[in-house]
Amino acid sequence: MRQYEYELMRTAAHYAEAYPTPRFADSQERFDTWFNILWSRLDSIESGRLGGEAVADGFDFERLQTAIIYIDSVLYGSEAPDADTVDNVRMLFKQLIEESHQYQQDRDFLNREVALERQMKSYESYRNSLVFSVIALILGLIVAVYLYRNNKRLLDMQAGLEDRVEQRTHELMLSNISLKSEIQERYKVEEQLRNSQMIAEEAKERVEYQANFDSLTKLANRNLFEDRFSQAIARARRDGSQVALLFLDLDRFKHINDTLGHSVGDELLREASGRILNVLRESDTASRFGGDEFAVVLPDVRDPLVIEHIVGRILDELSMPYRLDGNDAFVSASIGVTIFPDDGDSTGTLLRKADSAMYKAKERGRNNFQFFTPQMDIEAHDRRKLEAALYDALEHNEFMLNYQPVFNPHTGRLVGAEALIRWYDHENGFVAPDVFIPLAEEIGLIVPIGEWVLREACRQAVRWKQTSGLPLHLAVNMSYRQFQKQDVAAMVAGVLKDTGLEPERLVLEITEGLMMADDQGIHDQLDNIRQQGVSLAIDDFGTGYSSLSYLKKFPINILKIDRSFVKDLTVDPDDDELVKGILSMAQSLKLQVVAEGVENREQEAFLVSNQCLFTQGYYYSRPLSQPDFERYLMQSAEAYRSA
Repeated sequence: MRQYEYELMRTAAHYAEAYPTPRFADSQERFDTWFNILWSRLDSIESGRLGGEAVADGFDFERLQTAIIYIDSVLYGSEAPDADTVDNVRMLFKQLIEESHQYQQDRDFLNREVALERQMKSYESYRNSLVFSVIALILGLIVAVYLYRNNKRLLDMQAGLEDRVEQRTHELMLSNISLKSEIQERYKVEEQLRNSQMIAEEAKERVEYQANFDSLTKLANRNLFEDRFSQAIARARRDGSQVALLFLDLDRFKHINDTLGHSVGDELLREASGRILNVLRESDTASRFGGDEFAVVLPDVRDPLVIEHIVGRILDELSMPYRLDGNDAFVSASIGVTIFPDDGDSTGTLLRKADSAMYKAKERGRNNFQFFTPQMDIEAHDRRKLEAALYDALEHNEFMLNYQPVFNPHTGRLVGAEALIRWYDHENGFVAPDVFIPLAEEIGLIVPIGEWVLREACRQAVRWKQTSGLPLHLAVNMSYRQFQKQDVAAMVAGVLKDTGLEPERLVLEITEGLMMADDQGIHDQLDNIRQQGVSLAIDDFGTGYSSLSYLKKFPINILKIDRSFVKDLTVDPDDDELVKGILSMAQSLKLQVVAEGVENREQEAFLVSNQCLFTQGYYYSRPLSQPDFERYLMQSAEAYRSA
């Protein structure tokens, strides 16, 4: 029951109790007070929010209002009520009190039900709350467990993720390092590629340069020369001009190269190349063909005097002294000249004819030039024929040996012989050694020819001892080219072993030029030869760069005085003194001396008086063929036995 409704019922009850009765003096006053309260409560029910709610709950407001109005009209009206009316009012109050009590009981029951319902609802709510709480607790526990597990899983995942992140970071670091290494390697590869490209380009340039220029002198090589020469000839055909070709060879270059060494020879070639370039015009081309051979192209020639002027200047420049390795060297040049189109219309023809003209310049004393003439072509043809014949002679064993006796003038006895090569060509007859030996050296045949001479001479010397009993010494000339092209010491050892000749009976004659060569390999070969017991003699001593230094440096034990000094003995005082000086020096150095070219008794007497140990020359015998020398040997042996 709502509070307001309860108060209203209580007011009505008190009103009934306060109804005026004669027993109480103040009952009328109390009644009026409570009746006024009832009216005020009725007004509040009618106008108040709570009254509206009570009516809505079932309170009979209109009946109560009607009854109150009736009671008010009866008790406080202008006319006094009669007894019946008062009884009716009393009955009405009684009825109101009974209805109020009944309403109160109903309201109390209803309130209890409502309270019970509320309690039940509260219980149910509590129960539901408890269930919900239990469920929430269970769910919370489940969620907590789930969260715990999830959290653990998350922690594990986090730890695993951190491990994977760390591992991945490490892998990334390694990958980064590898990537940096690859990048660096790529940079290196790119750098190498760039370098390779540069190297390839440089190599290409070098190849192109090497294909067109001489590496030593920086002049054009033969390939570029022929191209420039062909272009010059083509222009000359168009404009009617001439082209001159100069073929140039340095005189005495081989001697300087052999005596002072290849490095000095290379320096000489570079210096000579520079001098040639200084003389030429800008349109001219100088080239090196190899060795000491040069070719020069003079295009657009319209006056032959221009050719002579340029050639003369080249000769003058090249003949000036060269300062090489602290020494002054003197060389000159021989130049052959051909002219297009007068002497030919092709590069090959003009080169061949210029080469012939160059050889003619050498024959005429060197340090000069010669224009090509048809006669030179004939001579060049003869030279080529001689070269071919020389090859055939070696192949068909056409060479032979002559032997010139060597004597001891103090005893008059035959002590040895010098082997001299001879060549009889079926077409040309006898060819002089000073003709074919230089050619053999030039084309490289001197090596097999020289070995044949040594082997044949040693074989004969062994046979002479067997037939005559005389252990003659055998002298064999050796070319400087042999020492350059082969191991002469090893070759000599092989020949001695094959023929059985005693080493002490063999004398190898070498030139002074070999002594002046700054070549350790040659020096070692000479030492090896002396260690074998073979003697070494300097041939034509006094005609070259005679020096005491190389006599002490090299293992020489014999000197051969050149015939040019012996020829004028007892006639030219200078030659007398020179020969005396050589003999005196040889005695001081404990060297044996052989005098060549002895032709009369006076020369022999001079040599004997000055302690010359050995002599040879026409005074005793000219060079003899093998059969003649064997007869001469047998006669000498017979004379010695009978003496």
